[in-house]
Amino acid sequence: MEHIQEALNSLNTLGYYKTNVKDVLDSKGIEHFNKNIEFFNEMLENDFIQNELSIIQNNPGLRMERSGGKPFEITHYHYLNRALNLNDGSFINLYLNDYFTQIATKFLNVDDPKIFNVLAWIHSWNNNFGRQHSQNWHRDREDFKLLKIFIYHSEVNENNGPFEYVPKSFCGGDFYGLYEGRTTYWDYASDSENRGNPKSQAEIDKCDETCISFTGKPGDIIMVNNSGFHRGGFVSEGIRVMSHALYIRPDAYMIKNQKYFTSFNYAPDIVNNIDFLSPEFLQLGTKQKHFLQ
Repeated sequence: MEHIQEALNSLNTLGYYKTNVKDVLDSKGIEHFNKNIEFFNEMLENDFIQNELSIIQNNPGLRMERSGGKPFEITHYHYLNRALNLNDGSFINLYLNDYFTQIATKFLNVDDPKIFNVLAWIHSWNNNFGRQHSQNWHRDREDFKLLKIFIYHSEVNENNGPFEYVPKSFCGGDFYGLYEGRTTYWDYASDSENRGNPKSQAEIDKCDETCISFTGKPGDIIMVNNSGFHRGGFVSEGIRVMSHALYIRPDAYMIKNQKYFTSFNYAPDIVNNIDFLSPEFLQLGTKQKHFLQ
């Protein structure tokens, strides 16, 4: 409980919290994490994935279309040629661990938060091509308050694309005085422009001046309110291996307005796909099932 309250205090004041699986997860959670390490080891030994890494270094434009505009990113889909399910490593099970679900429930202040976008990926890049897509400062726009949890599955230093976050820049934060006194600075009502990007040079400068760079080791957990500015994956050397999951309120903007989160299986071909009648799902606890349905 002490670790949970510590995480909540940091998330509510700064917008982030960092710890490690060995410090907060139970034995089952550690087992799930280790299975995911095995998944990534096998993924990295795959000939197609090795070829993709070579393309990224030499001609990343070839990957632009099949990577969804993120040529630096190789996801579980590129390896499996399908969505992630309960039998692939233990990614979904890991993010259903009680430690994570308790924090999501308390932080989002709802009894029934939902989980989406459980992803596993490898990042590489030739930074001679400059920053692309999510390598630039941006906000996630699923809701005014959300929780995204990243887990490193490799060593991450300043050269292989550490996740970067700007404290206090989340919706309702004062952004170190830049948003002092403002509580509704982020308009979700219109999709006429990309409202996740900085709106001024002052915002960009403040991001550059105040950001935290999350270098770390395998098992490091980074929890963030991703309505704040963040970026990552700008790799100059090596690779970055990680996974993440998103937790949001059941009445979140993107659910309520049916923008795309209509169910956990909203993108069943490429993101996540669970058979809710399968033995793997039916053996989950009641609370875990609620996060997925």
